[in-house]
Amino acid sequence: MIKRRIIAVMPMLSLLLFLGAGLFLDNWKLGWTFFLLIPISIILLTGNPLKKLSEIMPMISLIVFLWLGFGAGWWHPGWMVFLLVPIVNIIVEKRIRPRKMVGIVITATYIAIGLLTDEWHPTWIIFLLIPIINTIFFPQKHAFVEFGTEAVKSRFKNFIIEEEKDDEDRD
Repeated sequence: MIKRRIIAVMPMLSLLLFLGAGLFLDNWKLGWTFFLLIPISIILLTGNPLKKLSEIMPMISLIVFLWLGFGAGWWHPGWMVFLLVPIVNIIVEKRIRPRKMVGIVITATYIAIGLLTDEWHPTWIIFLLIPIINTIFFPQKHAFVEFGTEAVKSRFKNFIIEEEKDDEDRD
């Protein structure tokens, strides 16, 4: 019951925070980010909260990053909130898969190189190693696409024709 009330009041609360940030702080850029609380409240307050937190963490990190940047001007240390995405995911899943381990090692390497050499800009390119290593050594089961004539026809039939039949049945 309280969850529904919070969801119902969130648009008005977001508007209030938007106007407060704009009128009192004269920071309209910060103010518009409060409207992102509406979808976050809906997602977090419906279903399993821990699993939902893991799914919505990229959006939460983006909002916190924007608040730190627009609100306090902390764009540089603020980017570190994006590290919460894999951390929360690891906590929720309670295990580290090899594909994630590659991302963790590359990110740790990037941070270590940046802190030791103070060269953040050119070293970001090492993040391109994540998809390369994962594709070569840890491919996903259904990552490969067939482009044969029959495969295209059957996919077209399943996605387009069957979808139209389902839509007609609903009407």
